[in-house]
Amino acid sequence: MPIELPKVDRCVFCERITGARDDWAIIDEDDDTIAFVNQLQFEEGQALVIPRRHAPTILDLTDEEATALMGAVRRIARALVDAFDPDGITIYQNNGVASLQAVPHAHVHVVPRRYGSGWGEGPPHLAALERGVIPMAKPAELERQRALAARIAAQLAG
Repeated sequence: MPIELPKVDRCVFCERITGARDDWAIIDEDDDTIAFVNQLQFEEGQALVIPRRHAPTILDLTDEEATALMGAVRRIARALVDAFDPDGITIYQNNGVASLQAVPHAHVHVVPRRYGSGWGEGPPHLAALERGVIPMAKPAELERQRALAARIAAQLAG
């Protein structure tokens, strides 16, 4: 039985990749992946890494795409450590409605973590999603997100 995916009219990540939307702050991109600042900023610098090709879950990626995705995740994690000097890094990935995947396009969360941040033992957005509360960034925050993206991207150049 296939994994149940979120029901959406369109893939917002694919819209961004094709240029139909320009409401994201890109950190890094290559032929296979794009990394950008997550609009859900539970921790400053929280990022997402996605494959360019639409693949609903990590199970739908080719071996090559999965390898490229994890390589990009590692690069972004290193850049987050260099940019924010966090106490730790949380990396997670959800597949299907049961895991609270919100966008049916494979993506990996890369989050700089700090002691006392209020996350507790797990990502707070999972609890927020369960309660039906999703604190999305407002369009006015896009410039702040782009500044965060530039701060993180600067660490990739060195």
